[in-house]
Amino acid sequence: MKVQMQCAHCLLERAVNQAKLASDDTSVHMKVVSEILHMLSMQFTSESVPSHIGTDRDLIVQQITGKDPYKELKHLSNTMALSILPELWGIVEEETDAFRRFRKATLIAAAANAIEFDVSGRDFDIHELRSIIERVEEDLAIDQTTEFYRYCNDVSEVVYLLDNAGEIVLDIILIREIKRLGPKVYAVVKGGPILNDATLLDADEVGLHEHADSVLDTGAPAIGVNLERDSEEFISLLYNAKLIVAKGMGNYESMTEIDLPSPVVHIMRTKCIPVATHVGCERNKNVILLR
Repeated sequence: MKVQMQCAHCLLERAVNQAKLASDDTSVHMKVVSEILHMLSMQFTSESVPSHIGTDRDLIVQQITGKDPYKELKHLSNTMALSILPELWGIVEEETDAFRRFRKATLIAAAANAIEFDVSGRDFDIHELRSIIERVEEDLAIDQTTEFYRYCNDVSEVVYLLDNAGEIVLDIILIREIKRLGPKVYAVVKGGPILNDATLLDADEVGLHEHADSVLDTGAPAIGVNLERDSEEFISLLYNAKLIVAKGMGNYESMTEIDLPSPVVHIMRTKCIPVATHVGCERNKNVILLR
């Protein structure tokens, strides 16, 4: 997926928000804006991928401020999600039919992608997650859960690309359901702080290793999949995967630019107009899309 006009505003606004999270110094804020504008003047073209430019933006902010702007927010979202995990687990376990249980877990994973803190034009309260999960069916625009279920019954391994901190807690529910069908699950987090995406620190905090067969990272602090930055180990895992589950818009933006030999199941919420338009649905809808 290539950038659209609206992406320019979002890329800059998120840089401003991150700078304010990381520092109270207005001179630092101005330096961030100046550097981001310079970067955009060089990189924002019709052939650019939003997640790749977003990666460079975040690294610039971190370099100037010396901080991970989302560190505290990631911990907060992990804590909040852990607090509602037992309740959601119980909702899934109420289903005795394997497919219905799998479907509920998948819908929860889609709704969980709503955990985001500063998408342009969208104010998000972390406690909103409960109501989003309650209305997940109403917000479901694309539902290819049946095809997803069939693939999980046919493959021996699934590579699960995680997205945000907090969200990864609720992904545990779907990871468990995938494993019930037989496949091993390789859970992949980011190789360093980028946006509010989960890293190995977050994986340890929420006990992800207790549920996935293996937990590893992409080898780089990069949004989505970035073949120029990610480790050879991760890229090899990706290209040898039998089935890939990719959470979130960053993975969608980047992976639609890559030819992979295996099917990819995108599970996400369309939080911006460019992604929603590319997918073919309205903004703020849940999507389970098989590519």
